Amino acid sequence: MNKINLENRVAIVTGGAQGFGLAITKRFIESGAKVLIWDKDKEYLNKVDLKNTHKIEVDVSNYKSVENAFAESLKHENKIDILINNAGNNIPEHFTKVKTKDMEYLVKINTVAAFNLAQLCANKMIELKNRKKIGGSIVNMSSQMGHVGGPIRSVYNMNKWGI
Repeated sequence: MNKINLENRVAIVTGGAQGFGLAITKRFIESGAKVLIWDKDKEYLNKVDLKNTHKIEVDVSNYKSVENAFAESLKHENKIDILINNAGNNIPEHFTKVKTKDMEYLVKINTVAAFNLAQLCANKMIELKNRKKIGGSIVNMSSQMGHVGGPIRSVYNMNKWGI
């Protein structure tokens, strides 16, 4: 892959201590970015040992937790250039058996959380006087399941279509 230059850039990667999020985190570090790794799972966070990172335990489905993590992030880095809204979850259940609490949790983590964090980051991004010159990116991770659907994944399909 071609080298992308992300020197002097600061990224938040949600779900950044595992799976796709960890792969994105590593690629950003290779490209020179500083990464604020947000993850709910303390065990995965503790396993990550990468330079130019700061690890923050956060439940993105809880707005107060997001606000606290955002404030902590800004203590370590005074700007945000990139947001990767990668955190998400799925609870496979047949449509007729979806529990209300599961549906509400999945909507919160997969859709509402992405909106809330994107809004916080956008407001912080536009504070920089040279933002038009340097740019910024907000990436909301979706899934092909948002386009084609799949059995026992009706809530996940709905969430990813929403993204």
